[in-house]
Amino acid sequence: MVVSKFYAKWRKPSGEEELVNAFDALALKGRGQIVTQPKERASLYDIETGLKVTPNRGHKKDGRNQGQPYFAYYSGEESPLKGTEGNFEYSSELNAFIEAFKSIKRFQIGYGEHTAFIFPKTISPMKRLVFEDEDFVILKLWIEIDETYPYSEYYRLNGQLGIEFYKTKRPEPAKRIKLAKKGIPLLEAKAHFPESTEIYVPEKFVSFEQIRGIAAKVREVYQERDYKLYGIFNKYHLEAFVFLGDNERRYETLKSYEEQCQELQAEIRQLEECFSQKSEKVNQLREQINQAESRLRCYCEKEEYYKNLEKDNELLKKECQQLTDKSRRYFEERNAAQEETKSLRNRSFLQRLFNK
Repeated sequence: MVVSKFYAKWRKPSGEEELVNAFDALALKGRGQIVTQPKERASLYDIETGLKVTPNRGHKKDGRNQGQPYFAYYSGEESPLKGTEGNFEYSSELNAFIEAFKSIKRFQIGYGEHTAFIFPKTISPMKRLVFEDEDFVILKLWIEIDETYPYSEYYRLNGQLGIEFYKTKRPEPAKRIKLAKKGIPLLEAKAHFPESTEIYVPEKFVSFEQIRGIAAKVREVYQERDYKLYGIFNKYHLEAFVFLGDNERRYETLKSYEEQCQELQAEIRQLEECFSQKSEKVNQLREQINQAESRLRCYCEKEEYYKNLEKDNELLKKECQQLTDKSRRYFEERNAAQEETKSLRNRSFLQRLFNK
């Protein structure tokens, strides 16, 4: 989906400059906030050449404006870049990524085996950077970093990050080297939509609502879901990269501390794992002890029960013996009484009377 120029610089009456896309420019024109005719009063400028441009509503087909709007030079005015490839390629994919990242709050980059969280302070899309030889480049995204994680990445990146989104065309070697010598790290990342977003992307953006909706989905994926923006730092770019101020020493110092922390954290995790295993073993032994103590308590309770039974049995035996002895005495007394009664019955009246 290759498209024409999508961004321009709007120079306001106050002298302030603002980057606008073609959708924004058409809306501003419709509200009478910018003038495009005559050319002398026009206030929109091409970000590469500095020439005045005007917004158009897409290429005409069958008498209708179709496709994504774009900026065009005025009639009779030729770009000094005519016949060259220019500073960068335009495409709908690139435009959607630039729109998504120009207001992102945080995101994660992945390069090689490294990962870093970036928390931007300011974000400048389509940043024009001029060098000492008066040559310039347009950097699709320039970020002034507030902080990073790991923290050492802030110093390794000189507190800033340039991102070059691309579709097919990678940055020119000269662009990489000049940015490196200026101390700007350049992450080259392909504008590839995540699968969850790609299904919503139309063949062409025909309204600001479309591109804003897609940009919001892309931003959500990278900001809220921690989807990594994978890219590379070109090796020649890294060879020419210049650390600003004392950043290299700070980076190496902080990086060594972070590596020590990682080693200590790994040791802590290992000890915690060992402790966890031993703790589990201790818990198993405690459970076994609890079960043994429970069985012991049960045995002691039964033992106490049997002891009490034994005591009760002894008491019963004594009581039984006492009752037996008492019964025998009662039996003997009864027998004696019966014998006496019998003897009395066998006496005559006079013997009973005189107790003889």
